[in-house]
Amino acid sequence: MSVTNAFKNFKESDYGIVLLNTLRKLLQERITKFAFVCLVIILVLGTIGPAIAPYQYNVQHREDGQLLRYAEPSLDHPLGTNDRGEDVLSRLLYGARTTVITGLLAGSLMLSIGLFVGVTAGYVGGRTESFLMRFVDFIYGIPFIPFAIVLITFFGAGFYTTIAIIGLVLWRFIARVIRSQVLQIKQRPYIMAAQAAGASTPWIIRKHILPNIANMAALFFAMGVGLAILEQAGLSFIGVTDPFNPTWGIMLRNAHQSGRVVEAWWWSFPPGIMISLTVLSLYLLGRGYEGTSGDDEVVV
Repeated sequence: MSVTNAFKNFKESDYGIVLLNTLRKLLQERITKFAFVCLVIILVLGTIGPAIAPYQYNVQHREDGQLLRYAEPSLDHPLGTNDRGEDVLSRLLYGARTTVITGLLAGSLMLSIGLFVGVTAGYVGGRTESFLMRFVDFIYGIPFIPFAIVLITFFGAGFYTTIAIIGLVLWRFIARVIRSQVLQIKQRPYIMAAQAAGASTPWIIRKHILPNIANMAALFFAMGVGLAILEQAGLSFIGVTDPFNPTWGIMLRNAHQSGRVVEAWWWSFPPGIMISLTVLSLYLLGRGYEGTSGDDEVVV
């Protein structure tokens, strides 16, 4: 199936209709337009950043045989260099890809687990619901940073290890809210009619439950991506992730450890601004969702 046909089929599906209608409503507001444009730019940078970077992120630049340390912004180095003589702009562009991948993969993992647990608990009910929600309570009792440090100590500070830890712990808030939403949808007449007609549980969930929580799932995905980026930056800052991966969090950590955060502002400010802008844009889209997710309902 071609990409064009796949996109056409998605637009005509229940999920596509709900999500596209929500996107149209979101883009009616200036603030959400701004947030959407910012996110598109960041995604583009994550895709082509390394290709447009002026240098390799780990190349050490020299001048007259000496490392070009803490060089101020110039035509050759628009964002200056760091303490190792590396071009800050190149590291920022390389870091965009790593940060975007972290957010998307961890956010997807959080949403997948949260949806599965929340929908199963809300629709099936009974002992299954009790067991799953007690498990959610147990996960809520796990402090993320100490737990992540312990796991990274055992499994190593790999890039995908960090993503897995973030996704496997921070899905808990999604499951609770999705469950409460499914409990409400479960009581609607068309669900009861489908049950009375002998429809199977997987069919009802696929045709009735999931389309009606698609908007909420999109919101939680955006929140999950932002949370994953923040947590990854936090883990990088305290030094428990791969120090050779040029993430924005690692850039902030290195700038802080150098003791020249203020003097070498061109090194510390850009990654901090990019992290803040990414998370703020996701938050604004989430806030915009609250004004567009009124009483839309999908009945098949």
